[in-house]
Amino acid sequence: MDIRAKRGTLVRWNQEQRVGFIAPDDGSDELRIFGINLLPYEHMPREGESVVYRQWKDSLRGTKVTKGEIDLGNPITLTSPFESHDRFDSEDAISWRVKVGLVALAIAFGNLLYLFMVNYDYSADVDIKPPEGLFPPGSEYYVGKQELQDVVFSCDARQQCLQMTSCQEAKYFASHCPGFEVNVGDTPCVQLWCKSN
Repeated sequence: MDIRAKRGTLVRWNQEQRVGFIAPDDGSDELRIFGINLLPYEHMPREGESVVYRQWKDSLRGTKVTKGEIDLGNPITLTSPFESHDRFDSEDAISWRVKVGLVALAIAFGNLLYLFMVNYDYSADVDIKPPEGLFPPGSEYYVGKQELQDVVFSCDARQQCLQMTSCQEAKYFASHCPGFEVNVGDTPCVQLWCKSN
């Protein structure tokens, strides 16, 4: 039992108004207690019963509040009627600290991300190939193209740029084959098939 709890006797009890008076065992003045502060709630208080009680000061009203429990032989734990408010304030303080910590963490992460973006070396990404199917097969840009260094080309019936199969073939047809489509719109056929260095 809480060492701050005191003992007394319930000397008067009004069931209609749910209010009573406790005579402390130490001989001090009687204390008024309201039914809402007298445990256990399911027990009908009777005059002459032994009561364990504690008092707290209501900081808002400046009055003392008495909370008691009739001693029925069970373990007694008396909690402050203001405990829920105190706990709310402490939880609010903790959540405030957590919020500040999360904001600081987000700022630190944002700074690290900014430094990474500013100092990132984009030159390593220059050789990234475009998605497959964006350029015709055989183009220098085509993903999975084959090297055609040793192939010997000759002019044939093909006259359109998109009929070519490689950069080397496009260069050969543009230079050697009469009637070949050298430009596709404003774009040279060779530029469509070959990377410009």
